[in-house]
Amino acid sequence: MGEIILVVIGILIALQINNWNEAQKNRAYEVKMLSEIKRGLIGDQINLQEQIQAYEVLKNTADKFTSLTQNMVVFHDSMQTELWNLNIGRYFQFNTGPYEALKSSGIDRVSNDSLRNHLINFFDFELIKFRAQVDHATRRYRSNVEQLLALREDPYIDNKNNWVVNSIPNDILQKPEFIWLLADIEWRATSAKNTIEKFTPKINALLHQINDEIENK
Repeated sequence: MGEIILVVIGILIALQINNWNEAQKNRAYEVKMLSEIKRGLIGDQINLQEQIQAYEVLKNTADKFTSLTQNMVVFHDSMQTELWNLNIGRYFQFNTGPYEALKSSGIDRVSNDSLRNHLINFFDFELIKFRAQVDHATRRYRSNVEQLLALREDPYIDNKNNWVVNSIPNDILQKPEFIWLLADIEWRATSAKNTIEKFTPKINALLHQINDEIENK
C-alpha cells in the first residue's frame, strides 16, 4: 500500500510540474505577444502625431492664403513653395499584424478578461470606425490636388525661347475656384486632425493596460 501511495504522489507531483511548465510557457507567449502589440501601438502613436503636425501645417497654410486672398495680394514666385504645401496628404496605416497573430493563435491566451475584451473592442471595432472617419475626412484629398494643379497656366515658350511649365497665374489668389479650394482644404485639415486627436487617447488607454499586464507578469 505504501508503494502505491508513493507512486500516486509521484504521478501527482509530475502532473503538477508539467502543468506549471505549461503555465509558464503560456505566460511567456502571452507577454511576448502583448509586447509586440505594444511596440506596434507605440509606432502607430508616433505616426499619428506626425499626421497631426502635418494637418496643422496644412491648415495654417490654407489660412495664410485665405488671408492673402482677402487682402487682394498678388501672387509672387516666392510663395510657390508654400503654395505646394496645400498638397499635403497623409496615408493612414495601422500595424495590426501582432494582434492578428495573437487572434489566430487564440485570443483566449490573454488571461486578463478585461484586457482581452479591450483588445477585441479596440482592433475589431474602434479601429475600424476610426478608419472610416479618417477616410471620410480625407476623401477629397485627390480632387483637391487635381484642382490645384488645374489652376496652373498652360505651358508656353518665354522670350528666351525656353519652355515654361507649372507656372502659377498672378491672379490665382483672386480666382473663385482657388478661394473655394482653400475652404475645402481647411475643412479637410481640421476634420482629419480632430478625428486623430479624439482617437489618440484610446491608444493611450490600451497601452496603459498592456503595460500593467506585462509588469504583473
